This record gives sequence, structure tokens and C-alpha cells, in this order.
Amino acid sequence: MKLLKLTLRDFRAFYGEQVLDLSVREDKPAVLIFGNNGAGKTTLLNAFGWVLYDTFSDDVEQQHRLIHDKKWEETPFGEEATTWVRLDFEHEGIRFSVSRSVTVNKQTDEQQKVSPSLTVTEVGPDGEAKSVPNGQDRIEKILPKGLRQFFFFNGERMEKMFSGDDNNENEGVKKAIKTLLNLEAIERAIDDLPKASRQLARAIDSKGDTRLKQLTDRQEELAGQAKVEEEDKLRHSAAISAFQKEIESIGRALRQNEQAEPLQKERERLTRRINQEKERLADHKSRKRELLSKHGFLALTGGLDDKVVELADRMRERRQLPAGIQRSFIEDILEEQLCMCGRTVEEGTPEYEEITKRKYNAGLEDVQHRWMHVSGEMRSMSDKRQELLDQFTLNASDIQNADAAISQLEAERSDVDRQLDGVNIQDVKRLVERRKEYGEKETEARVAHRESENRMALIEQELASVARQYKSAVAKNEESRRIQTQVGLVESVRNALIEILAIKTEEVRDQLDKKVKEVFSRIFIKSYIPELNDSFELELRAPSGVAIRSTGENQILGLSFVGAVSEVARSINARKSHADEATIESSGSGVYPVVMDAPFGSLDLTYQEEISKALPALTSQIVTLLSQSQARGHVMENLQHAANRMYVLRTFTPNRAAEEETMEINNRAVPYVSYGEFEHTVLEEVTV
Repeated sequence: MKLLKLTLRDFRAFYGEQVLDLSVREDKPAVLIFGNNGAGKTTLLNAFGWVLYDTFSDDVEQQHRLIHDKKWEETPFGEEATTWVRLDFEHEGIRFSVSRSVTVNKQTDEQQKVSPSLTVTEVGPDGEAKSVPNGQDRIEKILPKGLRQFFFFNGERMEKMFSGDDNNENEGVKKAIKTLLNLEAIERAIDDLPKASRQLARAIDSKGDTRLKQLTDRQEELAGQAKVEEEDKLRHSAAISAFQKEIESIGRALRQNEQAEPLQKERERLTRRINQEKERLADHKSRKRELLSKHGFLALTGGLDDKVVELADRMRERRQLPAGIQRSFIEDILEEQLCMCGRTVEEGTPEYEEITKRKYNAGLEDVQHRWMHVSGEMRSMSDKRQELLDQFTLNASDIQNADAAISQLEAERSDVDRQLDGVNIQDVKRLVERRKEYGEKETEARVAHRESENRMALIEQELASVARQYKSAVAKNEESRRIQTQVGLVESVRNALIEILAIKTEEVRDQLDKKVKEVFSRIFIKSYIPELNDSFELELRAPSGVAIRSTGENQILGLSFVGAVSEVARSINARKSHADEATIESSGSGVYPVVMDAPFGSLDLTYQEEISKALPALTSQIVTLLSQSQARGHVMENLQHAANRMYVLRTFTPNRAAEEETMEINNRAVPYVSYGEFEHTVLEEVTV
């Protein structure tokens, strides 16, 4: 996806028609847009989301007021006012023009919420233009809505993407990654195939084949139960997220109270420590499971190894072992120069020579090697058993210590809770009570979620059992056998897809993890290392364990992730294009632009400069919205080197008390804030 042009007509802060040329070059991938606070940077960022998905970010107020105020004011009652946004872009050699508009018949002074209309037109390589019937579907196949947060975002809010505080958002991130990396399509197929299988099975007539019909009915019944449980899980998950948000909101309110603030901060510190200890406890328990699964058998073989070695040695002494072992026995005689009958066998004597001849005729080399290997292994099992015992002892100590630390910290937090409860301020008491209430509700929701998971596991277990019974059942007639075979084939395809998904998931997770590390190390100065775990959750590791992330560190983590996702998506698409000989044109394919407002958030100047150097390398097209204060130090210099185009959002205001402003670009003053007849913003291109 390669952005070409954004056009706005009377859209919120922008009066009249404003055009933003987004074309870039390979060596100049950036478009810079400068604007003061309130000029319309956030509106411009949201214009991309609105035209593509009909959505605004949560921080946009009065989202129903789409038409510029002056335009609305000029429109007489009973007449229509219109606003629209059009985005032109290329994808896989096709040029798209996406236009979303609203037309309102003015009946009151206030704008009302109306549903916009969407038009999508595509122009193919042959130059023929045609309308796309299901435009929204087409857009989401190019760039799914779930990925919007990665490619059109506000840097000041990016850290929330990876704060780990919102389960739903974390799930959204995981789902979006899988979508981008083409894993979601496989997951959908795996989910849909059982439906296809059941649809086939329904064709079996109960009169013709009672057994298969019974099994089909049971599958239908279990599938219905699974659907109910899945909805329950989602409901409980949403409830957990809502209760967490309430508790966070209460925490913020407590921090605003002078007496409660220190106690609340201490409580939050203890909560973070408890969560860290719980993570360590989970790691230790996972280690215990690993030890048991890989080496647990050693505990059951105590003494057996010694008996085997002893038995074999006795057989060897009695010459009851195979020929290969006899050879070992002969070597011992030659080495000790003493026969088992007590006679000496000195080197150079006929007896010694005879025994030497027998050694080379003594049999199978591989038998001897196998015995030596087994013998060595058996003799070392005792040491391995002791080593395993030591590891279990250490692991048990780690678990005990983590448990004790959690208990201690929870006791300290309870003490803080009692102190908070004792603050004789009505509002604080009310907030503490509400937190208890929502804490209990969250616990109940978590229990309900777990119970739902357990029930789901039982249903899936029975579904698998019924599927096996269906496969092995003897069909009563030819038609039933045919359907049974088809159902079996569908199941085989599903099993193959499950295996493919597991392999592909691990492959892309590993690839993405390496890219995140690479991009992060280019920006971040500490020795922290990001890690994408098996659940596609992004963590930050410090030498002492999981790092406590600041807002700035979360922001850099987010930027690294966006850069990594973009690079991996491009890499995957390049491989696909190379493999697919039918692909004639691939312009814009697999290349995702990044449009970001306030890319530096609350970072200090050092990191701002580091990020400004790294930004142009994040992807092949980056549109950055900046205030004048965010272009300090070497930031402007770094970004300007990569800029193909630069714009200023020039604010016009009738407020004569305000000062007109300019900003310096390319050593000349560019108007930034000017007097005008009414409030509006104009996009003005600046010579690069």
C-alpha cells in the first residue's frame, strides 16, 4: 500500500478543498507536516482512519461534527451541506481512489450524526477505471481495520498498545499481527471446516444409517454448546477488562487526593512487585513441569541401572555375552596378561599370540560399541539422578521463595489498604469501597472465565472422541460411506492446516522477534532487550528480569514494533511475489505506510534525536505530523534529510489578541499562525 494523495473538502478544521501530496522517493521516504496545537494535526491523522474505516480515535471530541463550522454556518436551513475526504493509493499495481462523504440537510444549528457513504474506484494496469461493489471489504483485505493502530497512530498514546493493562487490546494486537502475517486466513479455515463437515454429515438419512446420524446429531449439539461457552468467555473477558478500567480510574482519583496519594502510590508499587513475583512463580512452575516431562523417568529407575551393569558384568565373566562382548573380555586378558584360569599370558608367547588371533575373530564390532555405550550410559545415570534431584531442590526453593515474597507483599498491600480505609475523608472512603467492590467483581469474572475454559476443554475433548467414533463407524449403505469419506477428508485437511499453522506461527513469531530486537537496539541506549513471547505478547527484559517500563520506554517499544511489523510484512510479500510468477506488478504490495502524529510523545531530547534518525528507516513511506516544539535540536535536521515534501498547517484566526507566528524551515520564516476572517486551517507546501 503506497499512499499518493489525501484530499479534504470542508472537513472539520479544514475549510474549502485542501490537498496533501504524499508521493515519496526511495531515498526520500518522509513527508513532514508542521502545525501548532489546535491546527488540525489530529484531524489530519484521523482523516485517514475516517476515509478508510469510518472511525476516529477515542481522543477526538464531538465526532459527529464533520462539516467545517463556517461551511455549516453559511448553509441556509433546508439546504444541504457536504464534506468529504478522498484518499488515493496504489496496491499491487492497482490504483485506488477511496472517497467517504456525508451530506446533511440542515434543519437545526447543531450538526447531527449521519451515516457517511463510501465510494471505491480502482484503476487497473490497463487504465480502465471501475467501481468496487463491496468497497469496505476491499479496503480491509488490503489493510485490515485491526491494523490501523499500527500504521495510523498518535505517538503520545502508543505506549498504551503495550502497557499490558488491557487484555482486550493485547488480544487485538495478537490478532492484528496474525492478520498481517497471513495467519488469520489459516485460522479462519480451521474454524470454518468443522461447519462444512457437519453440513456434509447432515445429508445422512437417519432411516438409512442410525449410528452415523446419532453421531452427527451429537456433534451438532456439542458445537452449539461450544458456541455458547465461547460467547461466555468473551463476555467474562470483557467484564474483566471493564472492571480493571474502573479500578485504574479509582487509582487515578486516589492519586489526586493529597492524603491518599502517597498511600495509593505505595499500593501501586506493591501491586507491580506482586505481579513481578507472580511472573517469576509462573516461570519456576513451568521449569518444574519441564524437568518432570524431560527427566522425570530417572526417579523411577533408581537401582535398575546398577542391577543391569552388575548382571552384564556377571554374564561377561561367565562368557555368556555375545561375541562383541567377548572381544572386550579378550582385550582385558591381553592387557592384564593373566588368564581367568590363573595362568600368566606374557606378550610374545604362543598363548598370547593365539589369544590375539581370537580377538580379531571375536565377532561383531557394533555389538561391542553398543554395549560400551549402554554401559557408559547406565553407569552415569546415578550422577544424572543426583543432578536432577539438585535441580528439583533448587526449583522447590525458588517456588517457596516466590510464594513467600508474594505473601509478604500482599500483607504489606493489605496494610496499605487498611491505612487508606482509615483516611477520614468521605471521597477516599467511597473510592476505597468501590475498589474493593470492583476487585471482587473482577475476581468473580476471572473464576467464571476459568470455569468456562474448563467446560470448553471438556466439550472439545468429547468432540474429538465423537469424530473418532464417526470415522470408525461402519456405514450402512453406499451413500453413507461416500459422505463418511468426504467428512474424513475434510477432517484430514483441517488437521493438516493445524500443523501448518503451528509451523507458520513459530516462523513469523521468530522473524518478528528478531526484527523488534534489531530496531529497538538502534534507538534505545539501555541494555534492555524486547522479546515477543509464544503468545505474541511483547515484553521488555532487563538483566535482572522483566523490566519495569516507563512511558517513554513503552513508546520506543511501540515504535520498534511498528518498524519491525512493517519490515516483516514487506519481507513476506517479497517472498510471495518472487514465488508467484503470475504477479506482473507489485508496486505498493507488502509496503505499509506509517502516518504518525507527535512521534516523540513525552520523550526527552536525546531520544527524540535518536528516533528522528531511526524514523526514515522504519518503512518506505512515513508521514509525520509535528509541532514546532517537537522539531528541536537535531530533530529537524535529521528528518529534513529524509523528506521528499514538507507542509505547514497554517492556522487562520480572527482573534487579534493572538500573535501571528512563523516557524523557521530551510533558513526562512514560514507563516504558521495568521489573522483571518474566521477560524480555519490551510495546508501549504514548503519548498524542501
